[in-house]
Amino acid sequence: MAATTGRYRWVVVCVLWLTLLVSYLDRVILGSALPFISRDLGLSPSMAGVVSGALFLSYTLVQVPAGALSDRFGQRRVIAIAIAWWTVFSVLTGVVAGSIAALLVVRFLMGAGEGFHAPPLWRVLSNWFTPGRRSLPLALMLSALTLGPAVAPSIAFPLITAWGWRSVFYATLVPGLLCVVVVVLFLRDAPGHKNLVVRPEPAAVRERRNWWLPHIWLTFAAFFCFGFVLYGLMTWLPTYLLTYRGLNLARTGVFSTLPFLAGTVGMLLGAWLCERRFNKVRRQFVAVTYLLTAVCITLTVIAPNATVSGIFLTVAGLFLYSGLGPFWSVPMDVVRPHEVGTWLGFINMGTQLAGLLGPVLIGWLVQSSGSFTLVFAAMVTAMVLGAGCLFRAKSSRPAADRVADRVRASR
Repeated sequence: MAATTGRYRWVVVCVLWLTLLVSYLDRVILGSALPFISRDLGLSPSMAGVVSGALFLSYTLVQVPAGALSDRFGQRRVIAIAIAWWTVFSVLTGVVAGSIAALLVVRFLMGAGEGFHAPPLWRVLSNWFTPGRRSLPLALMLSALTLGPAVAPSIAFPLITAWGWRSVFYATLVPGLLCVVVVVLFLRDAPGHKNLVVRPEPAAVRERRNWWLPHIWLTFAAFFCFGFVLYGLMTWLPTYLLTYRGLNLARTGVFSTLPFLAGTVGMLLGAWLCERRFNKVRRQFVAVTYLLTAVCITLTVIAPNATVSGIFLTVAGLFLYSGLGPFWSVPMDVVRPHEVGTWLGFINMGTQLAGLLGPVLIGWLVQSSGSFTLVFAAMVTAMVLGAGCLFRAKSSRPAADRVADRVRASR
């Protein structure tokens, strides 16, 4: 039984990876179609940004409720419903995209489905892997975050060329349905549990959740800083390479993809290295990767030519993602097991807020200054502040919480 459980946990990782890959494909594929949507609907750049940000707004709002519901009713159920929900509204994006108002509503509702997907993932993985051994499976699962943005254009542009931009959204029906079937058939919330649920405690013994946990808020702030850089690069990197470094379309495509491909390597390498050498100082390990990212971004700005600048951007992508697996393993170890979905959903709000606000702030900085110097200075500052937050966050749970968990388990 132990051997079977040990093998099956990697099946669980594969299922989670597939759902996350489809999630990111569906999410970022709008970017490939947006120029054509803007042309047909006459969208200004600011309105196109609003259309893109509508998904992040609802995604952010549902993070904590999604975590709480997945803890209460089971993660597998919530994940399956979330995938079915966002697939419906992804397909509807192609149907209603003749109206700006309808497009905004559909993307907002799609974001809610995407938002309900993330928190249960963290809870499932924490159920299957013990503390101190979560960095590598997290990195394997999260490699979908880098492969999604890298693969999406190569899928979208041939479809747009052959059948028009609406076909991109219609095509998302197939992977969405496939994911629902795979989740229902193969995902298990925990060893021995198809659906792991938390029964509410009687009112007389129910504890009030303490929302003021400094280490959680510091981790939230660190992830906001990470998201500011991540979504800033996703949104504005092609513009920087085309407009301010003077690359042609072919070279821009290459240098826009390389940081995310390097991020895939960095994520796996960082998780492996952290588990082998730095498992007891994971927060510090992640903080150092943030500082190294800041150094590479600085070198990108002062690089003498576009090629050298692209190389430093690629290395920055490697370091930016190399701490992501260990990052998520830290809060899993410091919150109560039955509250993992809730708390990690809250922390995940940090990067989604950055995805909503960061690209807008970067656009304002570019428009105000006429260059990307201030943008990269803001990114360097964000990485340094994020590292500072991680250095100050606690690495272990308070003794009182551990005692409370043992008392609750004995009931």
